[in-house]
Amino acid sequence: MSVSDAPGAGGRTIRFHDLLRQEAPAYLERFGAAVPPRQREVLTKLLACRTPALGGELFACPTCGAFHYAYHSCNDRHCPRCGQTDADAWRADHAALLLPTPYFLVTFTLPEPLRAWLRSHPSVGLDLLFASSAQALQELAANPRRLGASLGMLGVLHTWSRTLIYHPHVHYLVPAGGLSLDQRQWIPSRPQFLVHVHPLADHFRTRFRHGLERAAPEALATLPARVWKTRWVVHSQPAGSGEHALRYLSRYVFKTATGNRPLELRPDGRVRWPYRESATGRAAHLDLEPGELVRRFLQHVLPAGFHRVRRFGWLHPAARPKLNRVRALLHQAPLLTDAERAAWQPPDDALEPPEPLPPPDRAPVCPRCQRPMTRIGSWRPGHPQLRPPARAPP
Repeated sequence: MSVSDAPGAGGRTIRFHDLLRQEAPAYLERFGAAVPPRQREVLTKLLACRTPALGGELFACPTCGAFHYAYHSCNDRHCPRCGQTDADAWRADHAALLLPTPYFLVTFTLPEPLRAWLRSHPSVGLDLLFASSAQALQELAANPRRLGASLGMLGVLHTWSRTLIYHPHVHYLVPAGGLSLDQRQWIPSRPQFLVHVHPLADHFRTRFRHGLERAAPEALATLPARVWKTRWVVHSQPAGSGEHALRYLSRYVFKTATGNRPLELRPDGRVRWPYRESATGRAAHLDLEPGELVRRFLQHVLPAGFHRVRRFGWLHPAARPKLNRVRALLHQAPLLTDAERAAWQPPDDALEPPEPLPPPDRAPVCPRCQRPMTRIGSWRPGHPQLRPPARAPP
């Protein structure tokens, strides 16, 4: 492995998903049973993405008679090729929840001595990371000597660094203020300051240890004692209206670590991973063996059913009355549930003609004559691939 800050020459470009398909068989053969079942399960899905194994559609060109296959996507949240449409929809849904107030982005990072244990026990460890960080922030803000209010928090888990090493941390998008403890008023924070990060970091560390004692007491004996004596890292920064921070967070909701970015495959067989140094902002790159890049990618696979995005406080889905109280205090209309929206009957004079339906998805364009193609059939996973009909002899 080598690190450099100047790009090289002589390599060829390859997309990450294509690299994964190329290198995964050798990776699985080399490490065999050592690959965790969850990682093997996800890798199997990703390798089948947009292949005949998942079924697909067959299209024909009515002009020149050419045929085209469109294979189905796996839609796994770890897939480098899937999820962009879902991420855009997620961002739009959460943008509708933004309040007319400034925001903060608060980040809780686990110290390095805990990361190996957490990587081996992700279900317990990542749940604990969420619970302890949210509780620490909520309790400190509720202290009358601090903000004296309850917060609403949108949390998004992020497990990788810019060089793809395992670096678990949680970002919280938090309005700059909270609901008073008697729920009668909105208490704004200072423009550039939410809570003190040093006592917040200490409280986070205490909450995490207490949670670990309950959830996995045997882990305490394996962890170095110094981890409970050093200050953990918590960072808080103003995030403006929250829109840019929401766009930043949406990148991590439906994709893991790499996306399907183009990479340089070097003449020596290594892969060049580009990144930007966090301290200086300078462009740099890392040359990795393909198997090492696959390993770094797979270590960010989440447990099945694990929720990467969570809402806390009066932003929790079960706290809708409190959220509407906040919105009323900030002069916003309440959010209606589906049942409330269905039961609401507007007066006759308020009815407006419905908006036109969006146009259907565009059919593939014929590579020969550039005309829209027509769908002529489909097949499901596990069934034989649909074949083009035989052309009649001239």
